[in-house]
Amino acid sequence: MSPTPSESGKVSFSPKFKLLRILPPTTQSNEIICELSWEMLDNSPEYEALSYTWGTTAQDQPIQIRTFLSQSPSPSQPKTDIFHVTKHLCAALLHLRQSTAPRTVWIDQLCIDQHNLDEKNAQVKLMAHIYRSAKRTIVWLGELDIRDTDRVDIVVATERMNFRPVEREYSTLEDQVILKDLIGFGAQDDTDDSGRRRRKILAGLLNRLWFTRAWVYQEVVVAQRGVVLCGSLEMDMDIFINLLDGVCDLDFQEVGEAASIMHSSKGYKPMFAIREARFESRNGLSSTKKSRWLSTLWQAMGNLDATNPRDKVYAFLAFADSTDETQISPSYGKSIKSVYTDATVRSIYSVGSLDVLELANKSAESSEDLPSWVPNFSKPLPSSPFMTHNVGSTEFHASRGSQYTSRSSHTDLTTLTVRGHVLSTVASIHPRDFHNHKPSQIFHDWINLADVTAWVLSQIQPPVHENFPESSLTLQSRILRTLLAEGAGSDDTPDNLNYTDPEAILDVYYKEPLILEARNNSPKFDRVFRETDSPSTTSLKLQLSTYRWIQKIVKIIINKKFFISVDFNFGLAYEAVREGDVICILQGSKTPTVLRRVCDAGANHYRFVAQCFVDGCMRGEPYEELGWTEENIKTFVLI
Repeated sequence: MSPTPSESGKVSFSPKFKLLRILPPTTQSNEIICELSWEMLDNSPEYEALSYTWGTTAQDQPIQIRTFLSQSPSPSQPKTDIFHVTKHLCAALLHLRQSTAPRTVWIDQLCIDQHNLDEKNAQVKLMAHIYRSAKRTIVWLGELDIRDTDRVDIVVATERMNFRPVEREYSTLEDQVILKDLIGFGAQDDTDDSGRRRRKILAGLLNRLWFTRAWVYQEVVVAQRGVVLCGSLEMDMDIFINLLDGVCDLDFQEVGEAASIMHSSKGYKPMFAIREARFESRNGLSSTKKSRWLSTLWQAMGNLDATNPRDKVYAFLAFADSTDETQISPSYGKSIKSVYTDATVRSIYSVGSLDVLELANKSAESSEDLPSWVPNFSKPLPSSPFMTHNVGSTEFHASRGSQYTSRSSHTDLTTLTVRGHVLSTVASIHPRDFHNHKPSQIFHDWINLADVTAWVLSQIQPPVHENFPESSLTLQSRILRTLLAEGAGSDDTPDNLNYTDPEAILDVYYKEPLILEARNNSPKFDRVFRETDSPSTTSLKLQLSTYRWIQKIVKIIINKKFFISVDFNFGLAYEAVREGDVICILQGSKTPTVLRRVCDAGANHYRFVAQCFVDGCMRGEPYEELGWTEENIKTFVLI
């Protein structure tokens, strides 16, 4: 095994880190030669930090490193060794190496001894500080086979545009014209081969593995500034991200989501998340930090990969809202189960909220070696959470903003004590599975409101419960409101869509065929609508914008079940829900929670099943009648 650049003996790593100097090539050899030394983190020489992917795990490319072992201020004699790195890193070192002067960089593969757990634990904890303190972060995407003309066209286009990196809008209307010309959508005859080629180049960049690596999120979000290198293409990082975002938006507008090569790329969602996070970070939106931690973990569960499953937590510690007491410290010697459980408990304790349970919702077939209330951060959720707009940030407040107060001092991390009330019990569940597919008509083909309504009516047993709607219009409205989970608590609901008004909700449902017919009859339908302001199109524009919004939020029903409670409230929960499960309002939870009694574990022991939507209970409506005095609150032990 190749030696690794490490310090002999036990030291305190917290205030120190290693920096690598890439030396110029010698006249005798093109061999990569570097120097490695310890530096004080708060008083280090100026350096750059590299953000890249390891590529293959095979470390078979030899480089020479002179390691200065001493951490004392006085210089020491270096120890020279041959190290082996991945092919991808070797290419980056060759690209970064300057012809006449050393270049000082921080690279995790060489600046952290990957075989020394003590050093790794301490240095990983410092990584956010390391990237934040670097004069710039270099994003290395790898080599790129690109024509010089295409490279120049891309760079020139960005130089002509008025990008505003710290604002949400990626471009002006003039910028959109430049982008259309760049990717071929500005051509009159739609035969611009060079434009299509450049669009494929940009889509290819979004498919680079860098966009799917867990650690890159923290590395670029906290960076002061950055530059993207991909072969001979070099670009400011914020301009690069905004360029990709602009092209994605135009691609979607012109050809639709299904045909968009940008939207289908593996890096589209991570790129968008990075862009939003950098916007919030640069504009000082610190109030979002509580939800940022959970939102980031949710994004990572579905879109980002890590070789070590522990890094699905450790890679995002820069965004955790915690005190010294609840701070999560990297510990690569712990089991994955311990890491995930500890992260869940500390997330709950640090903010007094059960929001993290949004990430613990599992599929019906789940059989994981984790407590039921602990998320498996290494796997994507089977569906969007009920706070999908921004996990932990929602208009839902089922427990009226109450705090989690059941903190325990015991060391048994296999159970979680929660307090609250039993609201109801699941009586019957609609048999339909809302699996992920692309229906031609959302309401009539996928939701099939008529079918669900007929099923609800079939469940009526005399005498009719007082909660049963008086009219068919109100019944359909409540069903549709539940299936859409009121937009999952989104704060961007169109003004014309009022969930308390049945006619407003059902209007788009009844007119869905007309909306789709108008759109399908004209391939340039969307473009015409954007460019036309005649009164005759105003009504249809409003319906179309509402329908598009519903297209976005209707994904909330994927892999979920519609159910009726014993008191005839309608609900939507993950498909793991069963008849007989109890529906609870728990302190610290913004949504109702489905629990399942474990009879052989104790009188008050339950398994966490899922969080759920219950119509008429999402904003604390039952709060007063339940009675939240100390003697009325029930204790649940989740196992």
